[in-house]
Amino acid sequence: MDRRSRAGNYAARGPGALRTIGPVTVRRRLASSSVLIALAAVVVLGVPLGIVESARVRSDENGRLEREADAVAGVIDDRIERRQPVTSALIAPLVHRGHRVTVVVGGRAASAGAALPGARVAARSGTAHPARVTAYAPRSEIAAREHRSWLLIAALGLGGVVTAFGLAAAQARRLSRPLEAVAATSARLGEGDFSVRTPRSGVPEIDAIAEALDRSARRIALLVGREREFSSNVSHQLRTPLTALRLRLEESVEDPEPGTLAAALREADRLEATVAALLTHARAEEGQARGPVDLRVVAAEHVAAWRPVLRQAGRSITLGGEGSVVAVASPGTVGQVLDVLLENALQHGAGPIAVEVGWHDGWGTIGVQDAGNGVPERQREAIFARGTTGAGGTGIGLHLARALAAADGGALRLTVTAPARFELALRRVRG
Repeated sequence: MDRRSRAGNYAARGPGALRTIGPVTVRRRLASSSVLIALAAVVVLGVPLGIVESARVRSDENGRLEREADAVAGVIDDRIERRQPVTSALIAPLVHRGHRVTVVVGGRAASAGAALPGARVAARSGTAHPARVTAYAPRSEIAAREHRSWLLIAALGLGGVVTAFGLAAAQARRLSRPLEAVAATSARLGEGDFSVRTPRSGVPEIDAIAEALDRSARRIALLVGREREFSSNVSHQLRTPLTALRLRLEESVEDPEPGTLAAALREADRLEATVAALLTHARAEEGQARGPVDLRVVAAEHVAAWRPVLRQAGRSITLGGEGSVVAVASPGTVGQVLDVLLENALQHGAGPIAVEVGWHDGWGTIGVQDAGNGVPERQREAIFARGTTGAGGTGIGLHLARALAAADGGALRLTVTAPARFELALRRVRG
């Protein structure tokens, strides 16, 4: 099964599969590999050790038999010099239990000890002596000692393997818990929780994965947030051009003059420009190139576009100020902000609306004021927060307008609370 098939199976089983299948596999692999290493060490070290121990047991047994024969030879030495006979009764007390000793003197033999019908090992006395003294022991005695040595080595090896397995299991748990955390974070990211962060484990490799996952979460959250903001901005900003376009089309139905249709086409162009400006803002990077914009020309265009909408609502709009006011802005920013301010005055204000273009402390400004009740002083800044709105509002417009102004190095503020006067300030073009 290839990687894609396995990934598909995990995805089909759901996020829980990542928390169970992956770590369990890691634990089993770590434990099994550690046990195999321990077994290899036992085999490599234990088998030679067993062979050496068996040789030592055989050498030790031969030495014991030789010492036993020397002891008998020392006892019978005086009797042989006095030419006295060597009897079985004389040597019997010197024979170890289960062993047998044979003495041959001048062709005569004397034996004492246990009968050894099966396999046996023998050793002669190592001292120079006229008598030939030989000690015997059963082969099973040496085999028993060898078996005990092998059993001891096997028990120690098994203990080492068990200890290795325990340490491997503990290490596997220590390493798998961070992996479980990474899997859980991935699952929550898949469920749309971009605020989740992966805890650090102290293992550099796993922490590197966690850091990369956190960076991905932040990046995804930023992209999704910008997409959502763009959707909200589009839905908010397109309402006014669509309303104006509808009014122009209704007028063209009642009065099918070429001028009316041309005005409808201009509204359609403004709608397209609005969409393009919002897309530009959504994709804009810090430091986007800006250029000179004549604030009075932009204001005149938008006042003319809003006049039919306000006239239908029983309201009027005027444009004040003299001369050209050229400021630095990106395409579409001034018009977008002005549309927000005019719509805000239409929805939440009352009476005639005055738009004024001018200079203030070296900044190009556009002020929008109506004759309504204004804004409570305590809400002077709160109205620019996203989600803050009065009756019938969306809570997006003023927040978006301030963000657009700030992106162009300008500012949008409420200069007078009652009646409300909003002012957009942009840096003037340096000559």
